[in-house]
Amino acid sequence: MSDMQYRQPVWWGEFDFEAGSSRQWELAGLELAITRHSQEWHFWTQRTAMQSEDNHEWQLRDANALVETQARFTRFVFRQTASHLSLLPRMADRSIVIRPITPLFVPGGQETVFFVSTPLWIAGYAEGVIAPLFDIPVIEPRETWFGPTPARGELCYATKVTGRTTLAQVAPRPFRAVTPVHVRNHGSSSLPIERINIPAPFLPVYAAESGRLWTPALTVTRDAHSPRLHIHIDKGITTEAGHVTQLTPARRGEDEHALIRVFDNFFD
Repeated sequence: MSDMQYRQPVWWGEFDFEAGSSRQWELAGLELAITRHSQEWHFWTQRTAMQSEDNHEWQLRDANALVETQARFTRFVFRQTASHLSLLPRMADRSIVIRPITPLFVPGGQETVFFVSTPLWIAGYAEGVIAPLFDIPVIEPRETWFGPTPARGELCYATKVTGRTTLAQVAPRPFRAVTPVHVRNHGSSSLPIERINIPAPFLPVYAAESGRLWTPALTVTRDAHSPRLHIHIDKGITTEAGHVTQLTPARRGEDEHALIRVFDNFFD
């Protein structure tokens, strides 16, 4: 884990558990309780009936684990548990379809940057284990189909955004990561942006000193003589983020065929 000092409290990080101790998080309507035993980790999760993407409240407290019958309980057995457990944000396991609240158009010959945010997953990593013990969305996402036909496309998650063009207009949200989308329209006609397919599984998550979470930028270019879009995932993070550290890698590598399949339907 990074030793970066954040300017505001953050919900992720490495946590120390004595044997027999418990902690409980309340994260935008998701309750997560964790108990460490000498040879087991115990996890309880429970959601409120109506979670909302507008809920950004969270708190951490020492507490007994959830005992309500509705809570989901899981156990992981070890030869010997270590004292450290990390909770980290990850991008979604499917692409996320962004729908601007108001329709956006980029005129021919123009370019711009939209700052969009997408909902995050929370993963729990035990010391000495590569794969997370759990990997769940903070807020249960809505599903949508993205593609030109029912047979050609993919099942995605959906969220609405404002599509701001300046970072100052994007409110910090602890359970969403910001992705700059740089659109270059070299064509002669306007490029409508009604739904954007963000390839979330290909994006790592970074944290800035401010506590805001980021992904690399996407650059979308429309050629002057072709309607086909060319999409590129930047290697680094925009300088507007300031000093950052990577928290989690992308779920999927840069497999060329998978990228083409995702990017063929970037705009809908």
